[in-house]
Amino acid sequence: MRHRVALVLLSLLTVIALAAGGWFLDPAGSRSGVASPAAATLARRSTSGKAMFATLLTRMQAAGTTTYTFSGSSGGGETQSGAGAIRFLPSGQPAQEFDADVTLSAGYSGATRAVLLPGAFYLALPPARGLARDKPWLKVVAGSTSTLGVQMRPVAEQARAAVDPAQTLGLLRAAPIVQEVGPGTVDGARAVQYQATVDLRAAGLVTGDAVLRDQYHAMRAAGVRALDLRVWLDPLGRPVKVSVDVPATTGLFSVTGVYRGWGRPVAIVAPTASQVVDADTVKG
Repeated sequence: MRHRVALVLLSLLTVIALAAGGWFLDPAGSRSGVASPAAATLARRSTSGKAMFATLLTRMQAAGTTTYTFSGSSGGGETQSGAGAIRFLPSGQPAQEFDADVTLSAGYSGATRAVLLPGAFYLALPPARGLARDKPWLKVVAGSTSTLGVQMRPVAEQARAAVDPAQTLGLLRAAPIVQEVGPGTVDGARAVQYQATVDLRAAGLVTGDAVLRDQYHAMRAAGVRALDLRVWLDPLGRPVKVSVDVPATTGLFSVTGVYRGWGRPVAIVAPTASQVVDADTVKG
């Protein structure tokens, strides 16, 4: 049983890993949308990336919730996309801690849904031989010591990194200067665009994700030295859009994510126990 489950999850791990890396390397980089000068709550025309990042984390935490979408394609024609909801933990908890319900999709592997909670990770399993059809979810608890639980721990880490706004916006910490570009709109609403050039070596030092560090190292080895990062903020100074371009010898790779509904209620709940297979109960 454990072997069959692990085989099914192998392809899903690939999807999630692509999404985690693709959030910076892949997607359809839309450059539309900017904002009105009145929308700028970071009041200077330029600021340090570290200062902006700290301010944005505070504002995201204060808002508490958001929904988001991202999409894109690589130079090789592969496509990835995602959508879901994020709920930050109550004030006093680390800003990077959150719950999430996310659906990730890659063109060749279909869609994968994951529910990420502080104490557990749930992965929706597709119908497969050897798996109970009435239990479509796999649960992995934090600190699991079972063979399958240990194998799946990187999946949880990669999925969380893929949807964490602090991972994407964390690139700001590697930008000495973030420059205000000007006003415009995102989804028809006012926003202000900021732009920064991020050195890949510095980005590798500030990211907390080992997969991303490896990717940055691989890009530098391939001759890529910098990323072009653009962030759009709403009138309350919250991120509503993020876009990253990676200029490479094989073409321009870009990714865009859009955040909506800051502060609006979201539903992020664990699947019912009757639908769940606990990784710690799978023997074999």
